[in-house]
Amino acid sequence: MFFKVIIKLMDLKTLVAGIVPVILGSIYSSYAFGKCNVGFLVLLAVAMILAQSSTNMINDYFDFKRGTDKNGKEDEKALVSGEVTPKQVLFIAFIYKLTAFIIGVFIAGQTSYYILLVAIVGDIISNLYASGPFPISYTPFGEVASGITMGIGITTTVIFIQSGIFNMHTVLVAVPTSLFIGTVLLSNNLSDIKEDKEAGRKTLPILIGAKNAEKLWVINVILLFVLTLILVAADIYPIAVLAAVVLLFPYKAISNFLSYDKSIHTKGRTMGLIGKVGLRYHLAVIIGLLISIIL
Repeated sequence: MFFKVIIKLMDLKTLVAGIVPVILGSIYSSYAFGKCNVGFLVLLAVAMILAQSSTNMINDYFDFKRGTDKNGKEDEKALVSGEVTPKQVLFIAFIYKLTAFIIGVFIAGQTSYYILLVAIVGDIISNLYASGPFPISYTPFGEVASGITMGIGITTTVIFIQSGIFNMHTVLVAVPTSLFIGTVLLSNNLSDIKEDKEAGRKTLPILIGAKNAEKLWVINVILLFVLTLILVAADIYPIAVLAAVVLLFPYKAISNFLSYDKSIHTKGRTMGLIGKVGLRYHLAVIIGLLISIIL
């Protein structure tokens, strides 16, 4: 029973946003610089799962305390259903953060302590996202903050850990991932638009309206394809990446997304769609990079 509560607190559907930059950064490092430590890849993936999960828990804690999460979210939120107490959530989040930090210290000792500074800045931003007098999650800047922090921040740091290199190419590689992660949050906020309005939030979908938020979602998905073209044209990605993306890109996701109304009741479907887009896209990029490495 406790295992099920932990899974609910971790919010598994959001963890792909933390794992994808680790895998992409490691594989790109192998392609571009011939360096990839599999042990670091595994440790980084574990650390990111723990860090992302702890952020989800802290966000749930403050939402519960503010009364943002109310009845109707029992299936999604363990605090609302009474399966766990606020103190227990904070304790589990602390253990997760501490474990992730210990992993970070170990990797920093093997590579560069610069990454600890990045980790601390990332942790501060994640805390500001959920807590404080003006949480980022209550503003229209959540998508940008999460995209830059997790997309560009994590991907470039992973490449640096694996290769010791940080340059404009490593930043540009991270842009599509940053866009995807921002769209994950956009999908979440679009589904919660009614509840967020009642809670006094001013998220991006509330600011621009549901219809415009849906258009932005579609534009972002199309931009993943366009950005791939640009990266190939700039000789940052090999042509094999473009070929793989063309073959595996989930084209039907856009029409499926536009076929129903977005609400808390269809949130699982919406999050599943953006998760599918992100997984298929990044899988295609990774396959393209691996083919180029082998050949």
